[in-house]
Amino acid sequence: MTSNWRVIYNIVKNLKFIITTFLVSQSLYAGTTGKISGKVVDENDEPLIGCNIIVKGTSYGAATNLEGEYFILNVPPGIYKISASMIGYGTVTIEGTQVIVDLTAKTDFSLKPETIEGEEIIVTAEKPTVRLDQTSMSAVVSSEDIENLPVTDVGDIIELQAGIVRDPNGGFHVRGGRSSEVSFWVDGVATTDSYDGSSGLEIENAGIQEVQVISGTFNAEYGQAMSGIVNVVTKDGGQNYEGNLDFYGGGYHSNHSDIYSLSSPFSNWQSFTDINGDGNWDYGEILYDLNNNGTWDEGEIYWDRNGNQIWDGDEGTEPLNDDVGYDGHLGDYYDYNGDGKTTQPSPGEGNGRRDWGEHEFSLDDNGYTKYLNIFENIFQQSNVSGSLSGPVPMLGERLTFYSTFRYFQSSGRYYGRELFTPTGLFSDERIVPLSPFTRLSGQFKLTYKIRSGIKASYTGYMTEKSYKNYDSYYKYNPKGLLWNYESDQSHMLSLTHSLSQNTFYELKYLDFSSGYNQRLYDADDVPYSKVIMDQNELNGLNMNDSIQVRTGYDLFQDLPRYNVTPIDNDMYEVIDMGDQTGYVSGDQFITPAWSFGMGGTQNGRFSRNTSFKQIKLDLSTQLNPIHLIKAGILYKIYDIWADDKFLNYKTVGEWSITQNGDTLGYNPLAGGRINPFTPVINPTYTSEHDYFRVSPKELSIYIQDKIELDELIINAGTRFDYFDPAWKVPKNEQSPGNLKYYLATTKRDTSVFWEHDFSILHNDVSIIDSISQQGAVSIENLFTAGVEYDSTVESYDQAFNRQLMDYRDTYRWGYGYKNVKPSFQISPRIGIAYPITDKGVVHVSYGHFFQVPNFSFLYENPEFEITNNNNGGILGNAALKPEKTVMYEIGFKQEIAYRTSIDLTVFYRDTRDWVGVSTAIKKYPVGNYRKYENKDYANTRGFTLVLDRQFTGRFGGGIDYTWMIAEGTYSNPQDAYFDAQDNQAPRLNMLPLDWDQTHTLNFRGTIGGKNWIISSIGKLWTGKPYTPEFKTGVVSGSGAFAGFADNSERKPNVFDLDLRASYSINLLGLKSNLYCNIYNLLDVQNEFSVWNDTGRSTYTLTAKDVSPTDPGRIGHLNEHLLKPDWYGEPRRINVGINLSL
Repeated sequence: MTSNWRVIYNIVKNLKFIITTFLVSQSLYAGTTGKISGKVVDENDEPLIGCNIIVKGTSYGAATNLEGEYFILNVPPGIYKISASMIGYGTVTIEGTQVIVDLTAKTDFSLKPETIEGEEIIVTAEKPTVRLDQTSMSAVVSSEDIENLPVTDVGDIIELQAGIVRDPNGGFHVRGGRSSEVSFWVDGVATTDSYDGSSGLEIENAGIQEVQVISGTFNAEYGQAMSGIVNVVTKDGGQNYEGNLDFYGGGYHSNHSDIYSLSSPFSNWQSFTDINGDGNWDYGEILYDLNNNGTWDEGEIYWDRNGNQIWDGDEGTEPLNDDVGYDGHLGDYYDYNGDGKTTQPSPGEGNGRRDWGEHEFSLDDNGYTKYLNIFENIFQQSNVSGSLSGPVPMLGERLTFYSTFRYFQSSGRYYGRELFTPTGLFSDERIVPLSPFTRLSGQFKLTYKIRSGIKASYTGYMTEKSYKNYDSYYKYNPKGLLWNYESDQSHMLSLTHSLSQNTFYELKYLDFSSGYNQRLYDADDVPYSKVIMDQNELNGLNMNDSIQVRTGYDLFQDLPRYNVTPIDNDMYEVIDMGDQTGYVSGDQFITPAWSFGMGGTQNGRFSRNTSFKQIKLDLSTQLNPIHLIKAGILYKIYDIWADDKFLNYKTVGEWSITQNGDTLGYNPLAGGRINPFTPVINPTYTSEHDYFRVSPKELSIYIQDKIELDELIINAGTRFDYFDPAWKVPKNEQSPGNLKYYLATTKRDTSVFWEHDFSILHNDVSIIDSISQQGAVSIENLFTAGVEYDSTVESYDQAFNRQLMDYRDTYRWGYGYKNVKPSFQISPRIGIAYPITDKGVVHVSYGHFFQVPNFSFLYENPEFEITNNNNGGILGNAALKPEKTVMYEIGFKQEIAYRTSIDLTVFYRDTRDWVGVSTAIKKYPVGNYRKYENKDYANTRGFTLVLDRQFTGRFGGGIDYTWMIAEGTYSNPQDAYFDAQDNQAPRLNMLPLDWDQTHTLNFRGTIGGKNWIISSIGKLWTGKPYTPEFKTGVVSGSGAFAGFADNSERKPNVFDLDLRASYSINLLGLKSNLYCNIYNLLDVQNEFSVWNDTGRSTYTLTAKDVSPTDPGRIGHLNEHLLKPDWYGEPRRINVGINLSL
């Protein structure tokens, strides 16, 4: 290099350093930004020193070093214009450089001496089809792709990626892992809800800049995941005001009335049987003449001849049948065969009224498909969403904002008929949705540039949901379904500080909260509730009020509104008959098999909240052009609680008394039910109520080095994770509940009291000792059976007291739990990318990945309550070790044509310490139980083949194929428990997992012109496994089934085709976009659940001997055999407009 260039370099070096430091105002944070690097040369390929590199429209930039090389860190994902300028040379600007999270965008320049002052050369960059520094398989979907594809949320984007299987419940299985093994990130921070492994923050499409899905091995900066990473990068506000409004409506459009069926009880009803067809009810038509002899014989039944609803004569005139319908009216049923059993419905006894008992459920011709028809029901779904961004007024360029909002409502695809109310009365038979859903969400982001190199930001997230979960039992009693509510609110603070051109850090704080609860009414709300009033309060009621009650299907009666019963001391018990809503016990409406319910409410009440506060510090430094070092530390503390309870009958409590009068404690649950139904929430020490609140802690440290050589890129790192569950486990597995009893004296005798009742139920008691459950039983037996003694040695009292003291010493209660020790692990990872050409690369990666099990497995059954039987339940286990996966991957990616690439990747995963269920543990004094433990294992092997063409020349698309075998001992931890209940031996061999989908083919295509775009997504998947059974005989009236090996057969294949068409117009001066999305274009009936005897959703032999209708059953048999929730969604059409502001 010439000395002149040295002088020039020394002159501009300090100036360029100052300029660059000023330009660097954002940081490269874990999973939120990428890097731009390259080299600048002159026309003779000599490096240019001190050349100024600027990313136009941003504050990013750099200067070239002695070798003419430069790098720009902390660049958010997007498409940029990059210019290179230097005194004496013409400026060159390259347009279309794409930056992707965690990857390096290579942009080289060649400058020529300036011949015309101010001349600028514009060059369009080609988007690389192969990223040469990608060391493992991942996919990136930009905001433009999201806008142009028929996708509704991030889940639809994830589903399209190779190696990912989506189950019918919406869970994602990456390369054969359980759905809880995916970690969800937003703006570089993990936001997974650790209770169940779901996504904690759900970002709307309008706020997404880029979605990165890593299905291969991932860097050390990502923790608490074993299968994959979903990283969402949100948009920032710019210096210009921008916004949009989006409106769409529509819904399902299907004519599958066989699946979406509905029946009516009286659609075929007639008031009388017109035998001769003259339209009149003649005398000869009132006779049910079995033997056709013209007279009534024994076992043959006349109707109510004169229609006065009473029996006017002897058996020769108007024989009387039982009132089987229990509606107070006669003639409900015939005795067809004369056996005295009334089993067949009557078409009517001629009184012109539809009496319950004369009903016969028949299927409506079109089911409820008119409600799944957008031409008749255009607003099954409706959506209003939008965004607004720009600078905050009066604060210039220093403070910008980005905001989104969305309101969405859907009636769902399941409908029912309000035939009954929860109290069992007849309702108005309206057809109503069974799974309605509403969602309100928003995001607000503020970015403040404090000064050069320092930036702060705040982001707030809010989501509110309300919905009902489909339960077919309530198809004809829809008001009995619980409402579910979710409320998520989180706040993120970020501080970025650039220490130099090469080094910067980011400090992030996240306050996360995700809540869920269920309710239908208030906790104590019941129909016809009793109120105690005095005379003055009673005088305030209008005793002339009346209500109309539907006492029969076609019978209405006016009744007094208030029922008043005097009680002592001028007090009155008042029942308001107009108050007909509230919780109702479901078991008072007993229905036979193949019947829907006719009353009652869902009385479970589950609520929970996952909150955590997390602080994370990340440091990035470019040591030299080769080494980019990232290191970080994270501390997280949780506040998690869950409350799972059931509204039981309120009962009359009683003491548990031995035959000798000794008291073993008060049992508030025993005794008769209090009527009418009065719900009660049992205490947490009972099996009907579980509650816990814990504050586990998590600490993580990682270091990652990205080594970028000319011929090799290496990503090497390691991670340390520490987890403290802050919980306990029983010391003695034989006494998991560790119940504490008091040995005490009362006025009557010496008694044993259970600790939970003692403090609130007993007075004038002197405590003698505290004893364990085994001691309480032993002492109770001592009280009951006495003690053997030798009268020559001691008296009975002496022997009794000696044995009592021995029991007290032996079984004195001690704290029966031990705190769980924290766990920690180190997980090394390495990935290598070896470019074989300038457009081809071989990548190899290997890593160890650990994950703390879902918190629901750690803290289930927090009071350690086990019933005294052979299937006493499952205990949570806070001592579970982190689950572990070792992952291997090797792949090859090559550009094979213009903007077209092919990627072949082979992978293998070995999973150990999967959560399973232990063998039976014996409990004192009787029974056994199980607990969660690390015992299951699995492995996955397969390959993916991806062909991708970037959108160019009005066409783009891709196709990916995955062949995969996912095997393990058990798909779900509870499977072993259910197998044990069926007396099956524990599995020792590997079987296909429930989500094992051998062949997965996804394809997408986009064509477009100046103002229009049409895109499509297709999916062809082989069926997932199921366990077949076949009917072999009948034993005691029940079908006997013999089974095959678990998961040995396959469900039908799945095919889906989605389409989007959009057209740009100018509407009132606003750039607008009309669009139509059609999901499941061909309305294919994809069968996700099947009958085990046939392997199909469409038919079963189980009910081949069951009659289609029966007066004792609610609904038609076909409604049970063709279950709508066993199928995928029918065709769905959304039509909308997007307005750009």
